[in-house]
Amino acid sequence: MKKYQRKSKRRAIKLIAFISATTFGLAGVLPAAAANSDCISTPTLDKAHQIADLALGQGVKAQSWQWQPGSDSENASVSSLGAKVSIVTGNLRYITFGVLHQGIPRSQDLRVLSNSNPRALGSLNGDYFDSTGPWSAMIQDSQVLYSPPGQSGVVGLSRKKVVESKGYRSTGTLTIGTRKFNISGVNQPNSGSTSLVVYKTNYFNPLTPKGQTTLVLKAGKVYKVYPKGAAVSSKFGTVIQVKGYLAPIIAKLKAKSVAKISLPAVPEFEENMAADNVATTGSISSKSITLIFDSVNYTNLSSSGSTLFDSNFNDVTRAGRVTLRITPDITGKLFVRNVYRSGLQLSVDSGGYIIQANSSAAATTALRFKVGDSITLSRGYQAELKYQFVTAAGRGPRLVQGGKLIWICALHNKEHRPRSAIGWNQDGQVWLMTSSRGYDAVDFGYRQGGSTSSQMAMWLMSLGATDAVLLDGGGSTTMQINKPDIGWQRFDLPDGAWWRELANAFSIDKKN
Repeated sequence: MKKYQRKSKRRAIKLIAFISATTFGLAGVLPAAAANSDCISTPTLDKAHQIADLALGQGVKAQSWQWQPGSDSENASVSSLGAKVSIVTGNLRYITFGVLHQGIPRSQDLRVLSNSNPRALGSLNGDYFDSTGPWSAMIQDSQVLYSPPGQSGVVGLSRKKVVESKGYRSTGTLTIGTRKFNISGVNQPNSGSTSLVVYKTNYFNPLTPKGQTTLVLKAGKVYKVYPKGAAVSSKFGTVIQVKGYLAPIIAKLKAKSVAKISLPAVPEFEENMAADNVATTGSISSKSITLIFDSVNYTNLSSSGSTLFDSNFNDVTRAGRVTLRITPDITGKLFVRNVYRSGLQLSVDSGGYIIQANSSAAATTALRFKVGDSITLSRGYQAELKYQFVTAAGRGPRLVQGGKLIWICALHNKEHRPRSAIGWNQDGQVWLMTSSRGYDAVDFGYRQGGSTSSQMAMWLMSLGATDAVLLDGGGSTTMQINKPDIGWQRFDLPDGAWWRELANAFSIDKKN
Protein backbone atom coordinates (compact mmCIF):
# COMPACT_ATOMS: atom_id res chain seq x y z
CA MET A 1 0.00 0.00 0.00
CA LYS A 2 2.76 2.45 0.93
CA LYS A 3 4.66 1.63 -2.28
CA TYR A 4 1.50 2.27 -4.32
CA GLN A 5 0.91 5.58 -2.53
CA ARG A 6 4.48 6.67 -3.30
CA LYS A 7 4.10 5.83 -7.00
CA SER A 8 0.75 7.60 -7.18
CA LYS A 9 2.19 10.58 -5.35
CA ARG A 10 5.18 10.77 -7.75
CA ARG A 11 2.84 10.70 -10.78
CA ALA A 12 0.66 13.40 -9.23
CA ILE A 13 3.57 15.67 -8.41
CA LYS A 14 5.06 15.22 -11.89
CA LEU A 15 1.70 16.37 -13.26
CA ILE A 16 1.74 19.35 -10.91
CA ALA A 17 5.28 20.20 -12.02
CA PHE A 18 4.18 20.08 -15.66
CA ILE A 19 1.16 22.27 -15.01
CA SER A 20 3.31 24.65 -13.01
CA ALA A 21 5.78 24.96 -15.89
CA THR A 22 2.87 25.53 -18.26
CA THR A 23 1.58 28.19 -15.89
CA PHE A 24 4.75 30.23 -16.26
CA GLY A 25 4.55 29.86 -20.03
CA LEU A 26 0.98 31.19 -20.10
CA ALA A 27 1.30 33.79 -17.37
CA GLY A 28 2.43 36.42 -19.85
CA VAL A 29 -0.42 35.54 -22.26
CA LEU A 30 -3.46 35.36 -20.02
CA PRO A 31 -4.64 38.61 -18.41
CA ALA A 32 -4.47 38.35 -14.60
CA ALA A 33 -8.23 38.75 -14.19
CA ALA A 34 -8.98 36.07 -16.79
CA ALA A 35 -6.30 33.71 -15.48
CA ASN A 36 -7.74 33.71 -11.97
CA SER A 37 -11.41 34.30 -12.75
CA ASP A 38 -12.32 30.84 -11.46
CA CYS A 39 -10.36 30.89 -8.18
CA ILE A 40 -12.53 29.80 -5.28
CA SER A 41 -13.26 32.72 -2.95
CA THR A 42 -11.12 33.03 0.18
CA PRO A 43 -12.64 33.68 3.62
CA THR A 44 -11.08 36.32 5.86
CA LEU A 45 -8.88 35.28 8.78
CA ASP A 46 -11.28 37.05 11.14
CA LYS A 47 -11.50 37.25 14.91
CA ALA A 48 -14.71 35.23 14.93
CA HIS A 49 -12.85 32.15 13.68
CA GLN A 50 -9.53 32.65 15.48
CA ILE A 51 -8.89 29.93 18.05
CA ALA A 52 -5.24 30.54 19.05
CA ASP A 53 -2.85 33.48 19.37
CA LEU A 54 0.31 32.41 21.21
CA ALA A 55 3.70 33.99 21.83
CA LEU A 56 6.54 31.51 21.27
CA GLY A 57 9.54 33.83 21.64
CA GLN A 58 10.79 37.29 20.73
CA GLY A 59 8.53 38.43 17.92
CA VAL A 60 7.42 34.86 17.14
CA LYS A 61 3.72 34.01 17.19
CA ALA A 62 1.55 30.97 16.52
CA GLN A 63 -2.01 31.66 15.38
CA SER A 64 -4.85 29.54 14.04
CA TRP A 65 -8.37 29.91 12.66
CA GLN A 66 -11.02 27.18 12.43
CA TRP A 67 -14.11 26.74 10.25
CA GLN A 68 -16.36 24.01 11.61
CA PRO A 69 -17.61 21.15 9.42
CA GLY A 70 -20.91 21.74 7.66
CA SER A 71 -22.51 25.06 6.87
CA ASP A 72 -19.80 27.18 8.53
CA SER A 73 -17.19 25.70 6.20
CA GLU A 74 -19.39 25.52 3.12
CA ASN A 75 -20.42 29.17 3.47
CA ALA A 76 -16.73 30.09 3.69
CA SER A 77 -15.90 28.10 0.50
CA VAL A 78 -13.48 25.81 2.35
CA SER A 79 -13.81 22.05 2.81
CA SER A 80 -17.19 20.96 4.14
CA LEU A 81 -15.25 18.58 6.41
CA GLY A 82 -13.72 21.57 8.19
CA ALA A 83 -10.71 23.78 7.73
CA LYS A 84 -8.07 24.96 10.17
CA VAL A 85 -5.50 27.52 9.08
CA SER A 86 -2.35 27.59 11.22
CA ILE A 87 0.69 29.86 11.04
CA VAL A 88 3.98 30.39 12.82
CA THR A 89 5.52 33.76 12.02
CA GLY A 90 8.62 35.72 13.00
CA ASN A 91 10.95 38.39 11.67
CA LEU A 92 14.51 37.84 10.51
CA ARG A 93 15.59 40.65 12.82
CA TYR A 94 15.01 38.19 15.69
CA ILE A 95 14.88 34.74 14.10
CA THR A 96 16.63 32.64 11.52
CA PHE A 97 15.32 30.00 9.13
CA GLY A 98 16.38 26.38 9.36
CA VAL A 99 16.18 23.07 7.52
CA LEU A 100 15.63 19.97 9.68
CA HIS A 101 16.87 16.54 8.61
CA GLN A 102 18.44 13.34 9.91
CA GLY A 103 20.90 12.84 7.07
CA ILE A 104 20.34 11.22 3.68
CA PRO A 105 18.26 9.20 2.82
CA ARG A 106 16.70 8.84 6.27
CA SER A 107 13.20 10.08 7.06
CA GLN A 108 11.62 10.87 10.44
CA ASP A 109 8.35 12.38 11.58
CA LEU A 110 8.25 16.04 12.54
CA ARG A 111 8.44 15.28 16.27
CA VAL A 112 11.91 13.78 15.88
CA LEU A 113 13.09 16.42 13.41
CA SER A 114 11.88 19.29 15.61
CA ASN A 115 13.62 17.94 18.70
CA SER A 116 16.89 17.76 16.79
CA ASN A 117 17.15 21.58 16.85
CA PRO A 118 17.17 23.11 20.36
CA ARG A 119 16.68 26.62 18.91
CA ALA A 120 13.55 25.81 16.88
CA LEU A 121 10.29 27.51 17.90
CA GLY A 122 8.06 26.24 15.12
CA SER A 123 8.38 23.65 12.35
CA LEU A 124 6.68 22.66 9.11
CA ASN A 125 6.96 19.69 6.75
CA GLY A 126 9.27 20.21 3.80
CA ASP A 127 9.94 18.87 0.32
CA TYR A 128 8.22 16.21 -1.76
CA PHE A 129 10.04 12.90 -1.32
CA ASP A 130 10.07 9.16 -1.84
CA SER A 131 12.02 6.20 -0.43
CA THR A 132 15.27 7.43 -1.99
CA GLY A 133 15.20 10.88 -0.39
CA PRO A 134 14.00 14.45 -1.15
CA TRP A 135 13.12 15.42 -4.70
CA SER A 136 15.04 18.69 -4.60
CA ALA A 137 18.35 20.04 -3.37
CA MET A 138 19.23 20.80 0.25
CA ILE A 139 21.75 23.46 1.25
CA GLN A 140 23.22 23.83 4.73
CA ASP A 141 25.90 26.26 5.90
CA SER A 142 26.08 27.53 2.29
CA GLN A 143 27.11 24.10 0.96
CA VAL A 144 25.09 21.57 -1.03
CA LEU A 145 24.11 18.80 1.35
CA TYR A 146 22.03 16.90 -1.19
CA SER A 147 20.97 17.31 -4.80
CA PRO A 148 19.64 15.27 -7.68
CA PRO A 149 21.16 15.91 -11.12
CA GLY A 150 19.83 18.96 -12.96
CA GLN A 151 17.92 21.92 -11.60
CA SER A 152 15.57 21.72 -8.65
CA GLY A 153 13.49 24.36 -6.90
CA VAL A 154 14.44 25.47 -3.39
CA VAL A 155 13.31 28.02 -0.81
CA GLY A 156 15.41 29.25 2.07
CA LEU A 157 17.57 31.88 3.64
CA SER A 158 19.91 33.77 1.32
CA ARG A 159 22.72 36.19 2.12
CA LYS A 160 23.46 39.05 -0.21
CA LYS A 161 25.61 42.13 -0.35
CA VAL A 162 23.44 45.18 0.24
CA VAL A 163 22.99 47.57 -2.68
CA GLU A 164 21.50 50.66 -1.07
CA SER A 165 19.51 51.71 -4.14
CA LYS A 166 17.73 48.33 -4.24
CA GLY A 167 16.67 48.29 -0.61
CA TYR A 168 17.35 46.77 2.76
CA ARG A 169 15.81 46.35 6.20
CA SER A 170 16.72 49.05 8.66
CA THR A 171 16.08 50.56 12.04
CA GLY A 172 16.10 54.30 12.62
CA THR A 173 13.73 57.10 13.48
CA LEU A 174 11.54 59.54 11.60
CA THR A 175 10.95 62.60 13.77
CA ILE A 176 8.21 65.05 12.79
CA GLY A 177 7.76 67.86 15.26
CA THR A 178 7.83 66.13 18.63
CA ARG A 179 6.58 62.76 17.34
CA LYS A 180 8.90 59.85 16.60
CA PHE A 181 8.19 56.87 14.33
CA ASN A 182 10.28 53.73 13.81
CA ILE A 183 11.69 53.18 10.33
CA SER A 184 11.48 49.61 9.00
CA GLY A 185 13.37 49.86 5.71
CA VAL A 186 15.16 51.89 3.06
CA ASN A 187 14.45 51.79 -0.69
CA GLN A 188 12.51 48.52 -0.48
CA PRO A 189 10.53 47.69 -3.65
CA ASN A 190 8.26 45.19 -1.83
CA SER A 191 7.61 46.25 1.74
CA GLY A 192 5.20 44.43 4.03
CA SER A 193 1.70 45.35 5.20
CA THR A 194 3.03 47.11 8.30
CA SER A 195 6.01 49.25 7.36
CA LEU A 196 7.54 52.70 7.22
CA VAL A 197 10.07 52.85 4.39
CA VAL A 198 12.38 55.72 3.45
CA TYR A 199 13.08 56.21 -0.26
CA LYS A 200 16.20 58.21 -0.97
CA THR A 201 17.02 60.01 -4.21
CA ASN A 202 19.17 57.03 -5.25
CA TYR A 203 16.18 54.62 -5.33
CA PHE A 204 16.62 52.45 -8.45
CA ASN A 205 13.07 52.77 -9.87
CA PRO A 206 11.60 55.95 -11.40
CA LEU A 207 8.66 55.85 -8.97
CA THR A 208 8.45 54.53 -5.43
CA PRO A 209 5.83 51.91 -4.55
CA LYS A 210 2.56 53.35 -3.29
CA GLY A 211 1.89 53.18 0.44
CA GLN A 212 -1.36 53.79 2.29
CA THR A 213 0.03 57.20 3.26
CA THR A 214 2.87 59.06 1.55
CA LEU A 215 5.08 61.92 2.73
CA VAL A 216 7.59 63.90 0.72
CA LEU A 217 10.31 65.68 2.72
CA LYS A 218 12.37 68.62 1.46
CA ALA A 219 14.88 70.87 3.17
CA GLY A 220 14.17 69.37 6.59
CA LYS A 221 10.38 69.83 6.40
CA VAL A 222 7.27 67.96 5.29
CA TYR A 223 6.72 69.19 1.74
CA LYS A 224 3.65 67.15 0.77
CA VAL A 225 1.22 64.74 2.45
CA TYR A 226 -0.75 62.19 0.41
CA PRO A 227 -3.34 60.82 2.88
CA LYS A 228 -4.35 58.03 0.48
CA GLY A 229 -0.84 57.29 -0.71
CA ALA A 230 0.84 57.98 -4.03
CA ALA A 231 3.61 56.53 -6.20
CA VAL A 232 5.99 59.47 -6.61
CA SER A 233 9.53 60.05 -7.79
CA SER A 234 12.21 60.17 -5.11
CA LYS A 235 14.01 62.76 -7.25
CA PHE A 236 11.66 65.37 -5.79
CA GLY A 237 12.83 64.72 -2.23
CA THR A 238 12.94 62.03 0.42
CA VAL A 239 9.77 59.92 0.15
CA ILE A 240 8.21 58.11 3.09
CA GLN A 241 5.76 55.30 2.28
CA VAL A 242 3.69 54.02 5.20
CA LYS A 243 1.49 50.92 5.51
CA GLY A 244 -0.45 49.52 8.44
CA TYR A 245 -1.56 51.08 11.69
CA LEU A 246 0.73 54.13 11.35
CA ALA A 247 -0.76 55.17 8.00
CA PRO A 248 -3.85 57.02 9.35
CA ILE A 249 -1.73 58.67 12.04
CA ILE A 250 0.85 59.99 9.61
CA ALA A 251 -1.91 61.02 7.19
CA LYS A 252 -2.93 63.72 9.68
CA LEU A 253 0.48 65.37 9.75
CA LYS A 254 0.72 68.88 8.33
CA ALA A 255 2.89 70.20 5.53
CA LYS A 256 5.79 72.45 6.61
CA SER A 257 6.27 70.48 9.86
CA VAL A 258 9.94 70.08 10.82
CA ALA A 259 11.15 66.61 9.86
CA LYS A 260 14.32 64.67 10.58
CA ILE A 261 15.46 61.18 9.60
CA SER A 262 18.02 59.27 11.64
CA LEU A 263 19.40 56.08 10.07
CA PRO A 264 22.23 53.73 11.08
CA ALA A 265 25.00 52.95 8.60
CA VAL A 266 24.10 50.84 5.58
CA PRO A 267 24.84 47.17 6.42
CA GLU A 268 27.30 45.31 4.23
CA PHE A 269 25.17 42.15 4.03
CA GLU A 270 21.57 41.16 4.67
CA GLU A 271 19.77 37.85 4.99
CA ASN A 272 16.42 37.43 3.26
CA MET A 273 14.11 34.63 2.21
CA ALA A 274 14.26 33.65 -1.45
CA ALA A 275 13.07 31.04 -3.94
CA ASP A 276 15.27 29.88 -6.79
CA ASN A 277 16.27 26.92 -8.94
CA VAL A 278 19.70 25.43 -8.24
CA ALA A 279 21.95 22.81 -9.82
CA THR A 280 25.11 21.19 -8.42
CA THR A 281 28.48 22.06 -9.89
CA GLY A 282 31.49 20.09 -8.67
CA SER A 283 34.56 18.13 -9.59
CA ILE A 284 37.51 16.13 -8.28
CA SER A 285 40.89 16.77 -9.85
CA SER A 286 44.38 15.34 -9.80
CA LYS A 287 47.31 16.87 -11.69
CA SER A 288 45.98 16.00 -15.14
CA ILE A 289 42.47 14.60 -14.65
CA THR A 290 39.16 16.26 -13.75
CA LEU A 291 35.96 14.33 -13.13
CA ILE A 292 32.77 16.37 -12.91
CA PHE A 293 29.86 15.35 -10.68
CA ASP A 294 26.33 16.74 -11.02
CA SER A 295 24.63 15.34 -7.90
CA VAL A 296 25.39 14.94 -4.20
CA ASN A 297 24.26 12.09 -1.92
CA TYR A 298 21.67 11.13 -4.53
CA THR A 299 20.63 7.53 -3.87
CA ASN A 300 19.58 6.69 -7.43
CA LEU A 301 22.90 7.95 -8.90
CA SER A 302 23.18 10.36 -11.79
CA SER A 303 22.44 8.64 -15.10
CA SER A 304 24.31 11.32 -17.04
CA GLY A 305 27.49 11.70 -14.99
CA SER A 306 28.86 11.12 -11.47
CA THR A 307 27.49 11.39 -7.94
CA LEU A 308 29.48 12.52 -4.89
CA PHE A 309 28.74 10.93 -1.51
CA ASP A 310 30.00 12.38 1.79
CA SER A 311 29.51 11.60 5.49
CA ASN A 312 25.95 12.99 5.41
CA PHE A 313 24.94 9.87 3.50
CA ASN A 314 23.87 7.34 6.12
CA ASP A 315 23.55 4.25 3.97
CA VAL A 316 25.50 2.06 1.56
CA THR A 317 25.76 3.70 -1.85
CA ARG A 318 24.66 2.01 -5.01
CA ALA A 319 27.41 0.94 -7.39
CA GLY A 320 28.22 2.97 -10.48
CA ARG A 321 30.15 1.69 -13.48
CA VAL A 322 33.33 2.81 -11.71
CA THR A 323 33.71 3.64 -8.01
CA LEU A 324 36.39 5.85 -6.45
CA ARG A 325 37.03 5.70 -2.70
CA ILE A 326 38.66 8.89 -1.43
CA THR A 327 40.00 9.30 2.12
CA PRO A 328 42.04 11.92 3.99
CA ASP A 329 45.50 11.47 5.51
CA ILE A 330 46.37 12.74 8.99
CA THR A 331 46.76 16.30 7.64
CA GLY A 332 43.34 16.21 5.96
CA LYS A 333 44.71 16.00 2.43
CA LEU A 334 42.61 13.80 0.16
CA PHE A 335 43.91 10.78 -1.74
CA VAL A 336 42.41 8.07 -3.97
CA ARG A 337 42.50 4.92 -1.84
CA ASN A 338 40.72 2.52 -4.17
CA VAL A 339 39.60 2.40 -7.79
CA TYR A 340 36.86 -0.22 -8.29
CA ARG A 341 36.84 -0.77 -12.04
CA SER A 342 33.49 -2.57 -12.06
CA GLY A 343 31.87 -0.39 -9.42
CA LEU A 344 31.10 -1.29 -5.82
CA GLN A 345 28.52 -0.51 -3.16
CA LEU A 346 30.30 1.28 -0.30
CA SER A 347 29.81 3.21 2.93
CA VAL A 348 31.53 6.59 3.17
CA ASP A 349 34.65 6.75 5.38
CA SER A 350 34.76 9.39 8.10
CA GLY A 351 36.02 12.56 6.47
CA GLY A 352 36.12 10.82 3.12
CA TYR A 353 34.10 10.64 -0.09
CA ILE A 354 32.79 8.13 -2.59
CA ILE A 355 32.43 8.95 -6.28
CA GLN A 356 30.10 6.74 -8.27
CA ALA A 357 30.70 7.34 -11.99
CA ASN A 358 27.59 6.06 -13.72
CA SER A 359 27.61 7.24 -17.34
CA SER A 360 30.02 5.73 -19.84
CA ALA A 361 31.85 9.06 -20.30
CA ALA A 362 32.20 9.58 -16.54
CA ALA A 363 33.37 5.99 -16.06
CA THR A 364 36.06 6.42 -18.73
CA THR A 365 37.37 9.51 -16.94
CA ALA A 366 37.18 7.87 -13.50
CA LEU A 367 39.33 4.98 -14.69
CA ARG A 368 42.20 7.39 -15.38
CA PHE A 369 42.64 8.02 -11.64
CA LYS A 370 45.23 5.88 -9.85
CA VAL A 371 45.50 4.74 -6.24
CA GLY A 372 47.58 7.30 -4.37
CA ASP A 373 46.60 10.28 -6.55
CA SER A 374 46.30 13.49 -4.54
CA ILE A 375 42.81 14.94 -5.00
CA THR A 376 41.40 18.46 -4.97
CA LEU A 377 37.63 18.57 -4.47
CA SER A 378 35.47 21.48 -5.58
CA ARG A 379 31.74 21.62 -4.87
CA GLY A 380 29.11 24.30 -5.22
CA TYR A 381 25.92 25.15 -7.08
CA GLN A 382 24.55 27.51 -9.69
CA ALA A 383 21.40 29.42 -8.83
CA GLU A 384 19.26 30.60 -11.71
CA LEU A 385 18.49 33.95 -10.04
CA LYS A 386 21.97 34.13 -8.45
CA TYR A 387 20.81 33.84 -4.83
CA GLN A 388 23.48 32.74 -2.37
CA PHE A 389 21.73 30.44 0.09
CA VAL A 390 22.80 29.92 3.67
CA THR A 391 20.23 27.19 4.13
CA ALA A 392 17.52 25.92 1.78
CA ALA A 393 15.49 22.89 0.77
CA GLY A 394 12.97 21.85 -1.85
CA ARG A 395 9.78 23.70 -2.68
CA GLY A 396 6.76 23.36 -4.90
CA PRO A 397 5.38 25.98 -7.30
CA ARG A 398 5.36 29.71 -6.58
CA LEU A 399 2.05 31.09 -5.36
CA VAL A 400 2.88 34.78 -4.94
CA GLN A 401 5.73 36.80 -6.41
CA GLY A 402 6.47 40.52 -5.98
CA GLY A 403 3.15 41.08 -4.22
CA LYS A 404 1.07 39.50 -7.01
CA LEU A 405 -0.86 36.23 -7.15
CA ILE A 406 0.78 34.20 -9.93
CA TRP A 407 -1.00 30.90 -9.25
CA ILE A 408 -3.34 30.52 -12.22
CA CYS A 409 -6.43 28.77 -10.91
CA ALA A 410 -7.68 28.01 -14.43
CA LEU A 411 -4.81 25.53 -14.83
CA HIS A 412 -5.19 23.72 -11.50
CA ASN A 413 -7.82 21.67 -9.70
CA LYS A 414 -9.85 23.29 -6.93
CA GLU A 415 -9.72 20.35 -4.53
CA HIS A 416 -9.79 21.15 -0.83
CA ARG A 417 -6.87 19.30 0.71
CA PRO A 418 -4.38 19.78 3.53
CA ARG A 419 -1.78 22.25 2.26
CA SER A 420 1.57 23.62 3.42
CA ALA A 421 3.21 26.85 2.28
CA ILE A 422 5.86 29.44 3.18
CA GLY A 423 5.42 33.18 2.70
CA TRP A 424 7.74 36.14 3.30
CA ASN A 425 8.33 39.81 2.55
CA GLN A 426 11.28 42.18 2.26
CA ASP A 427 10.71 43.46 5.80
CA GLY A 428 12.03 40.07 6.94
CA GLN A 429 8.70 38.62 8.06
CA VAL A 430 8.37 34.87 7.47
CA TRP A 431 5.20 32.77 7.68
CA LEU A 432 4.95 28.98 7.91
CA MET A 433 1.35 28.03 7.07
CA THR A 434 -0.83 24.93 6.94
CA SER A 435 -4.47 24.27 6.18
CA SER A 436 -5.97 21.04 7.46
CA ARG A 437 -9.17 19.47 8.72
CA GLY A 438 -8.32 20.67 12.19
CA TYR A 439 -9.35 17.57 14.09
CA ASP A 440 -8.49 13.88 14.06
CA ALA A 441 -10.58 11.51 11.98
CA VAL A 442 -10.43 8.02 10.51
CA ASP A 443 -9.22 8.85 7.00
CA PHE A 444 -7.49 5.61 5.92
CA GLY A 445 -4.18 7.34 5.24
CA TYR A 446 -5.72 9.98 2.99
CA ARG A 447 -5.87 13.36 4.67
CA GLN A 448 -9.08 15.28 4.04
CA GLY A 449 -10.33 18.79 4.66
CA GLY A 450 -8.38 22.00 4.26
CA SER A 451 -8.26 24.49 1.41
CA THR A 452 -7.23 25.17 -2.16
CA SER A 453 -3.76 26.37 -3.10
CA SER A 454 -5.06 29.78 -4.17
CA GLN A 455 -6.68 30.25 -0.76
CA MET A 456 -3.30 29.62 0.86
CA ALA A 457 -1.86 32.32 -1.36
CA MET A 458 -4.59 34.82 -0.53
CA TRP A 459 -4.30 34.19 3.21
CA LEU A 460 -0.55 34.75 3.10
CA MET A 461 -1.01 37.96 1.10
CA SER A 462 -3.60 39.18 3.62
CA LEU A 463 -1.03 38.68 6.39
CA GLY A 464 1.55 40.75 4.50
CA ALA A 465 3.49 38.23 2.41
CA THR A 466 4.75 39.48 -0.94
CA ASP A 467 6.18 36.09 -1.96
CA ALA A 468 5.03 32.55 -1.26
CA VAL A 469 5.65 28.97 -2.38
CA LEU A 470 3.70 25.76 -1.98
CA LEU A 471 5.21 22.70 -0.26
CA ASP A 472 4.27 19.03 -0.09
CA GLY A 473 0.73 18.62 1.26
CA GLY A 474 -1.86 15.95 1.96
CA GLY A 475 -0.59 13.45 4.50
CA SER A 476 2.75 15.26 4.68
CA THR A 477 1.16 18.48 5.99
CA THR A 478 2.36 18.79 9.59
CA MET A 479 3.11 21.75 11.87
CA GLN A 480 4.54 21.82 15.38
CA ILE A 481 5.09 24.63 17.88
CA ASN A 482 7.46 24.77 20.84
CA LYS A 483 5.31 26.27 23.59
CA PRO A 484 7.14 28.01 26.45
CA ASP A 485 7.37 25.82 29.58
CA ILE A 486 5.47 23.02 27.80
CA GLY A 487 7.54 21.91 24.83
CA TRP A 488 6.66 20.62 21.40
CA GLN A 489 3.01 20.24 20.47
CA ARG A 490 1.32 19.51 17.18
CA PHE A 491 -0.50 22.59 15.89
CA ASP A 492 -2.25 21.65 12.62
CA LEU A 493 -3.98 18.60 14.13
CA PRO A 494 -4.22 17.01 17.61
CA ASP A 495 -1.14 15.10 18.78
CA GLY A 496 -3.11 11.84 18.46
CA ALA A 497 -3.40 12.13 14.67
CA TRP A 498 -1.11 9.91 12.60
CA TRP A 499 2.28 11.22 11.52
CA ARG A 500 4.05 10.67 8.22
CA GLU A 501 7.82 10.32 8.17
CA LEU A 502 9.42 13.19 6.24
CA ALA A 503 12.67 13.59 4.33
CA ASN A 504 13.15 17.08 5.75
CA ALA A 505 11.34 20.01 7.31
CA PHE A 506 11.63 23.77 7.84
CA SER A 507 11.90 25.66 11.11
CA ILE A 508 11.76 29.13 12.55
CA ASP A 509 14.65 29.36 15.02
CA LYS A 510 15.85 31.70 17.72
CA LYS A 511 19.00 33.52 16.70
CA ASN A 512 22.14 32.58 18.62
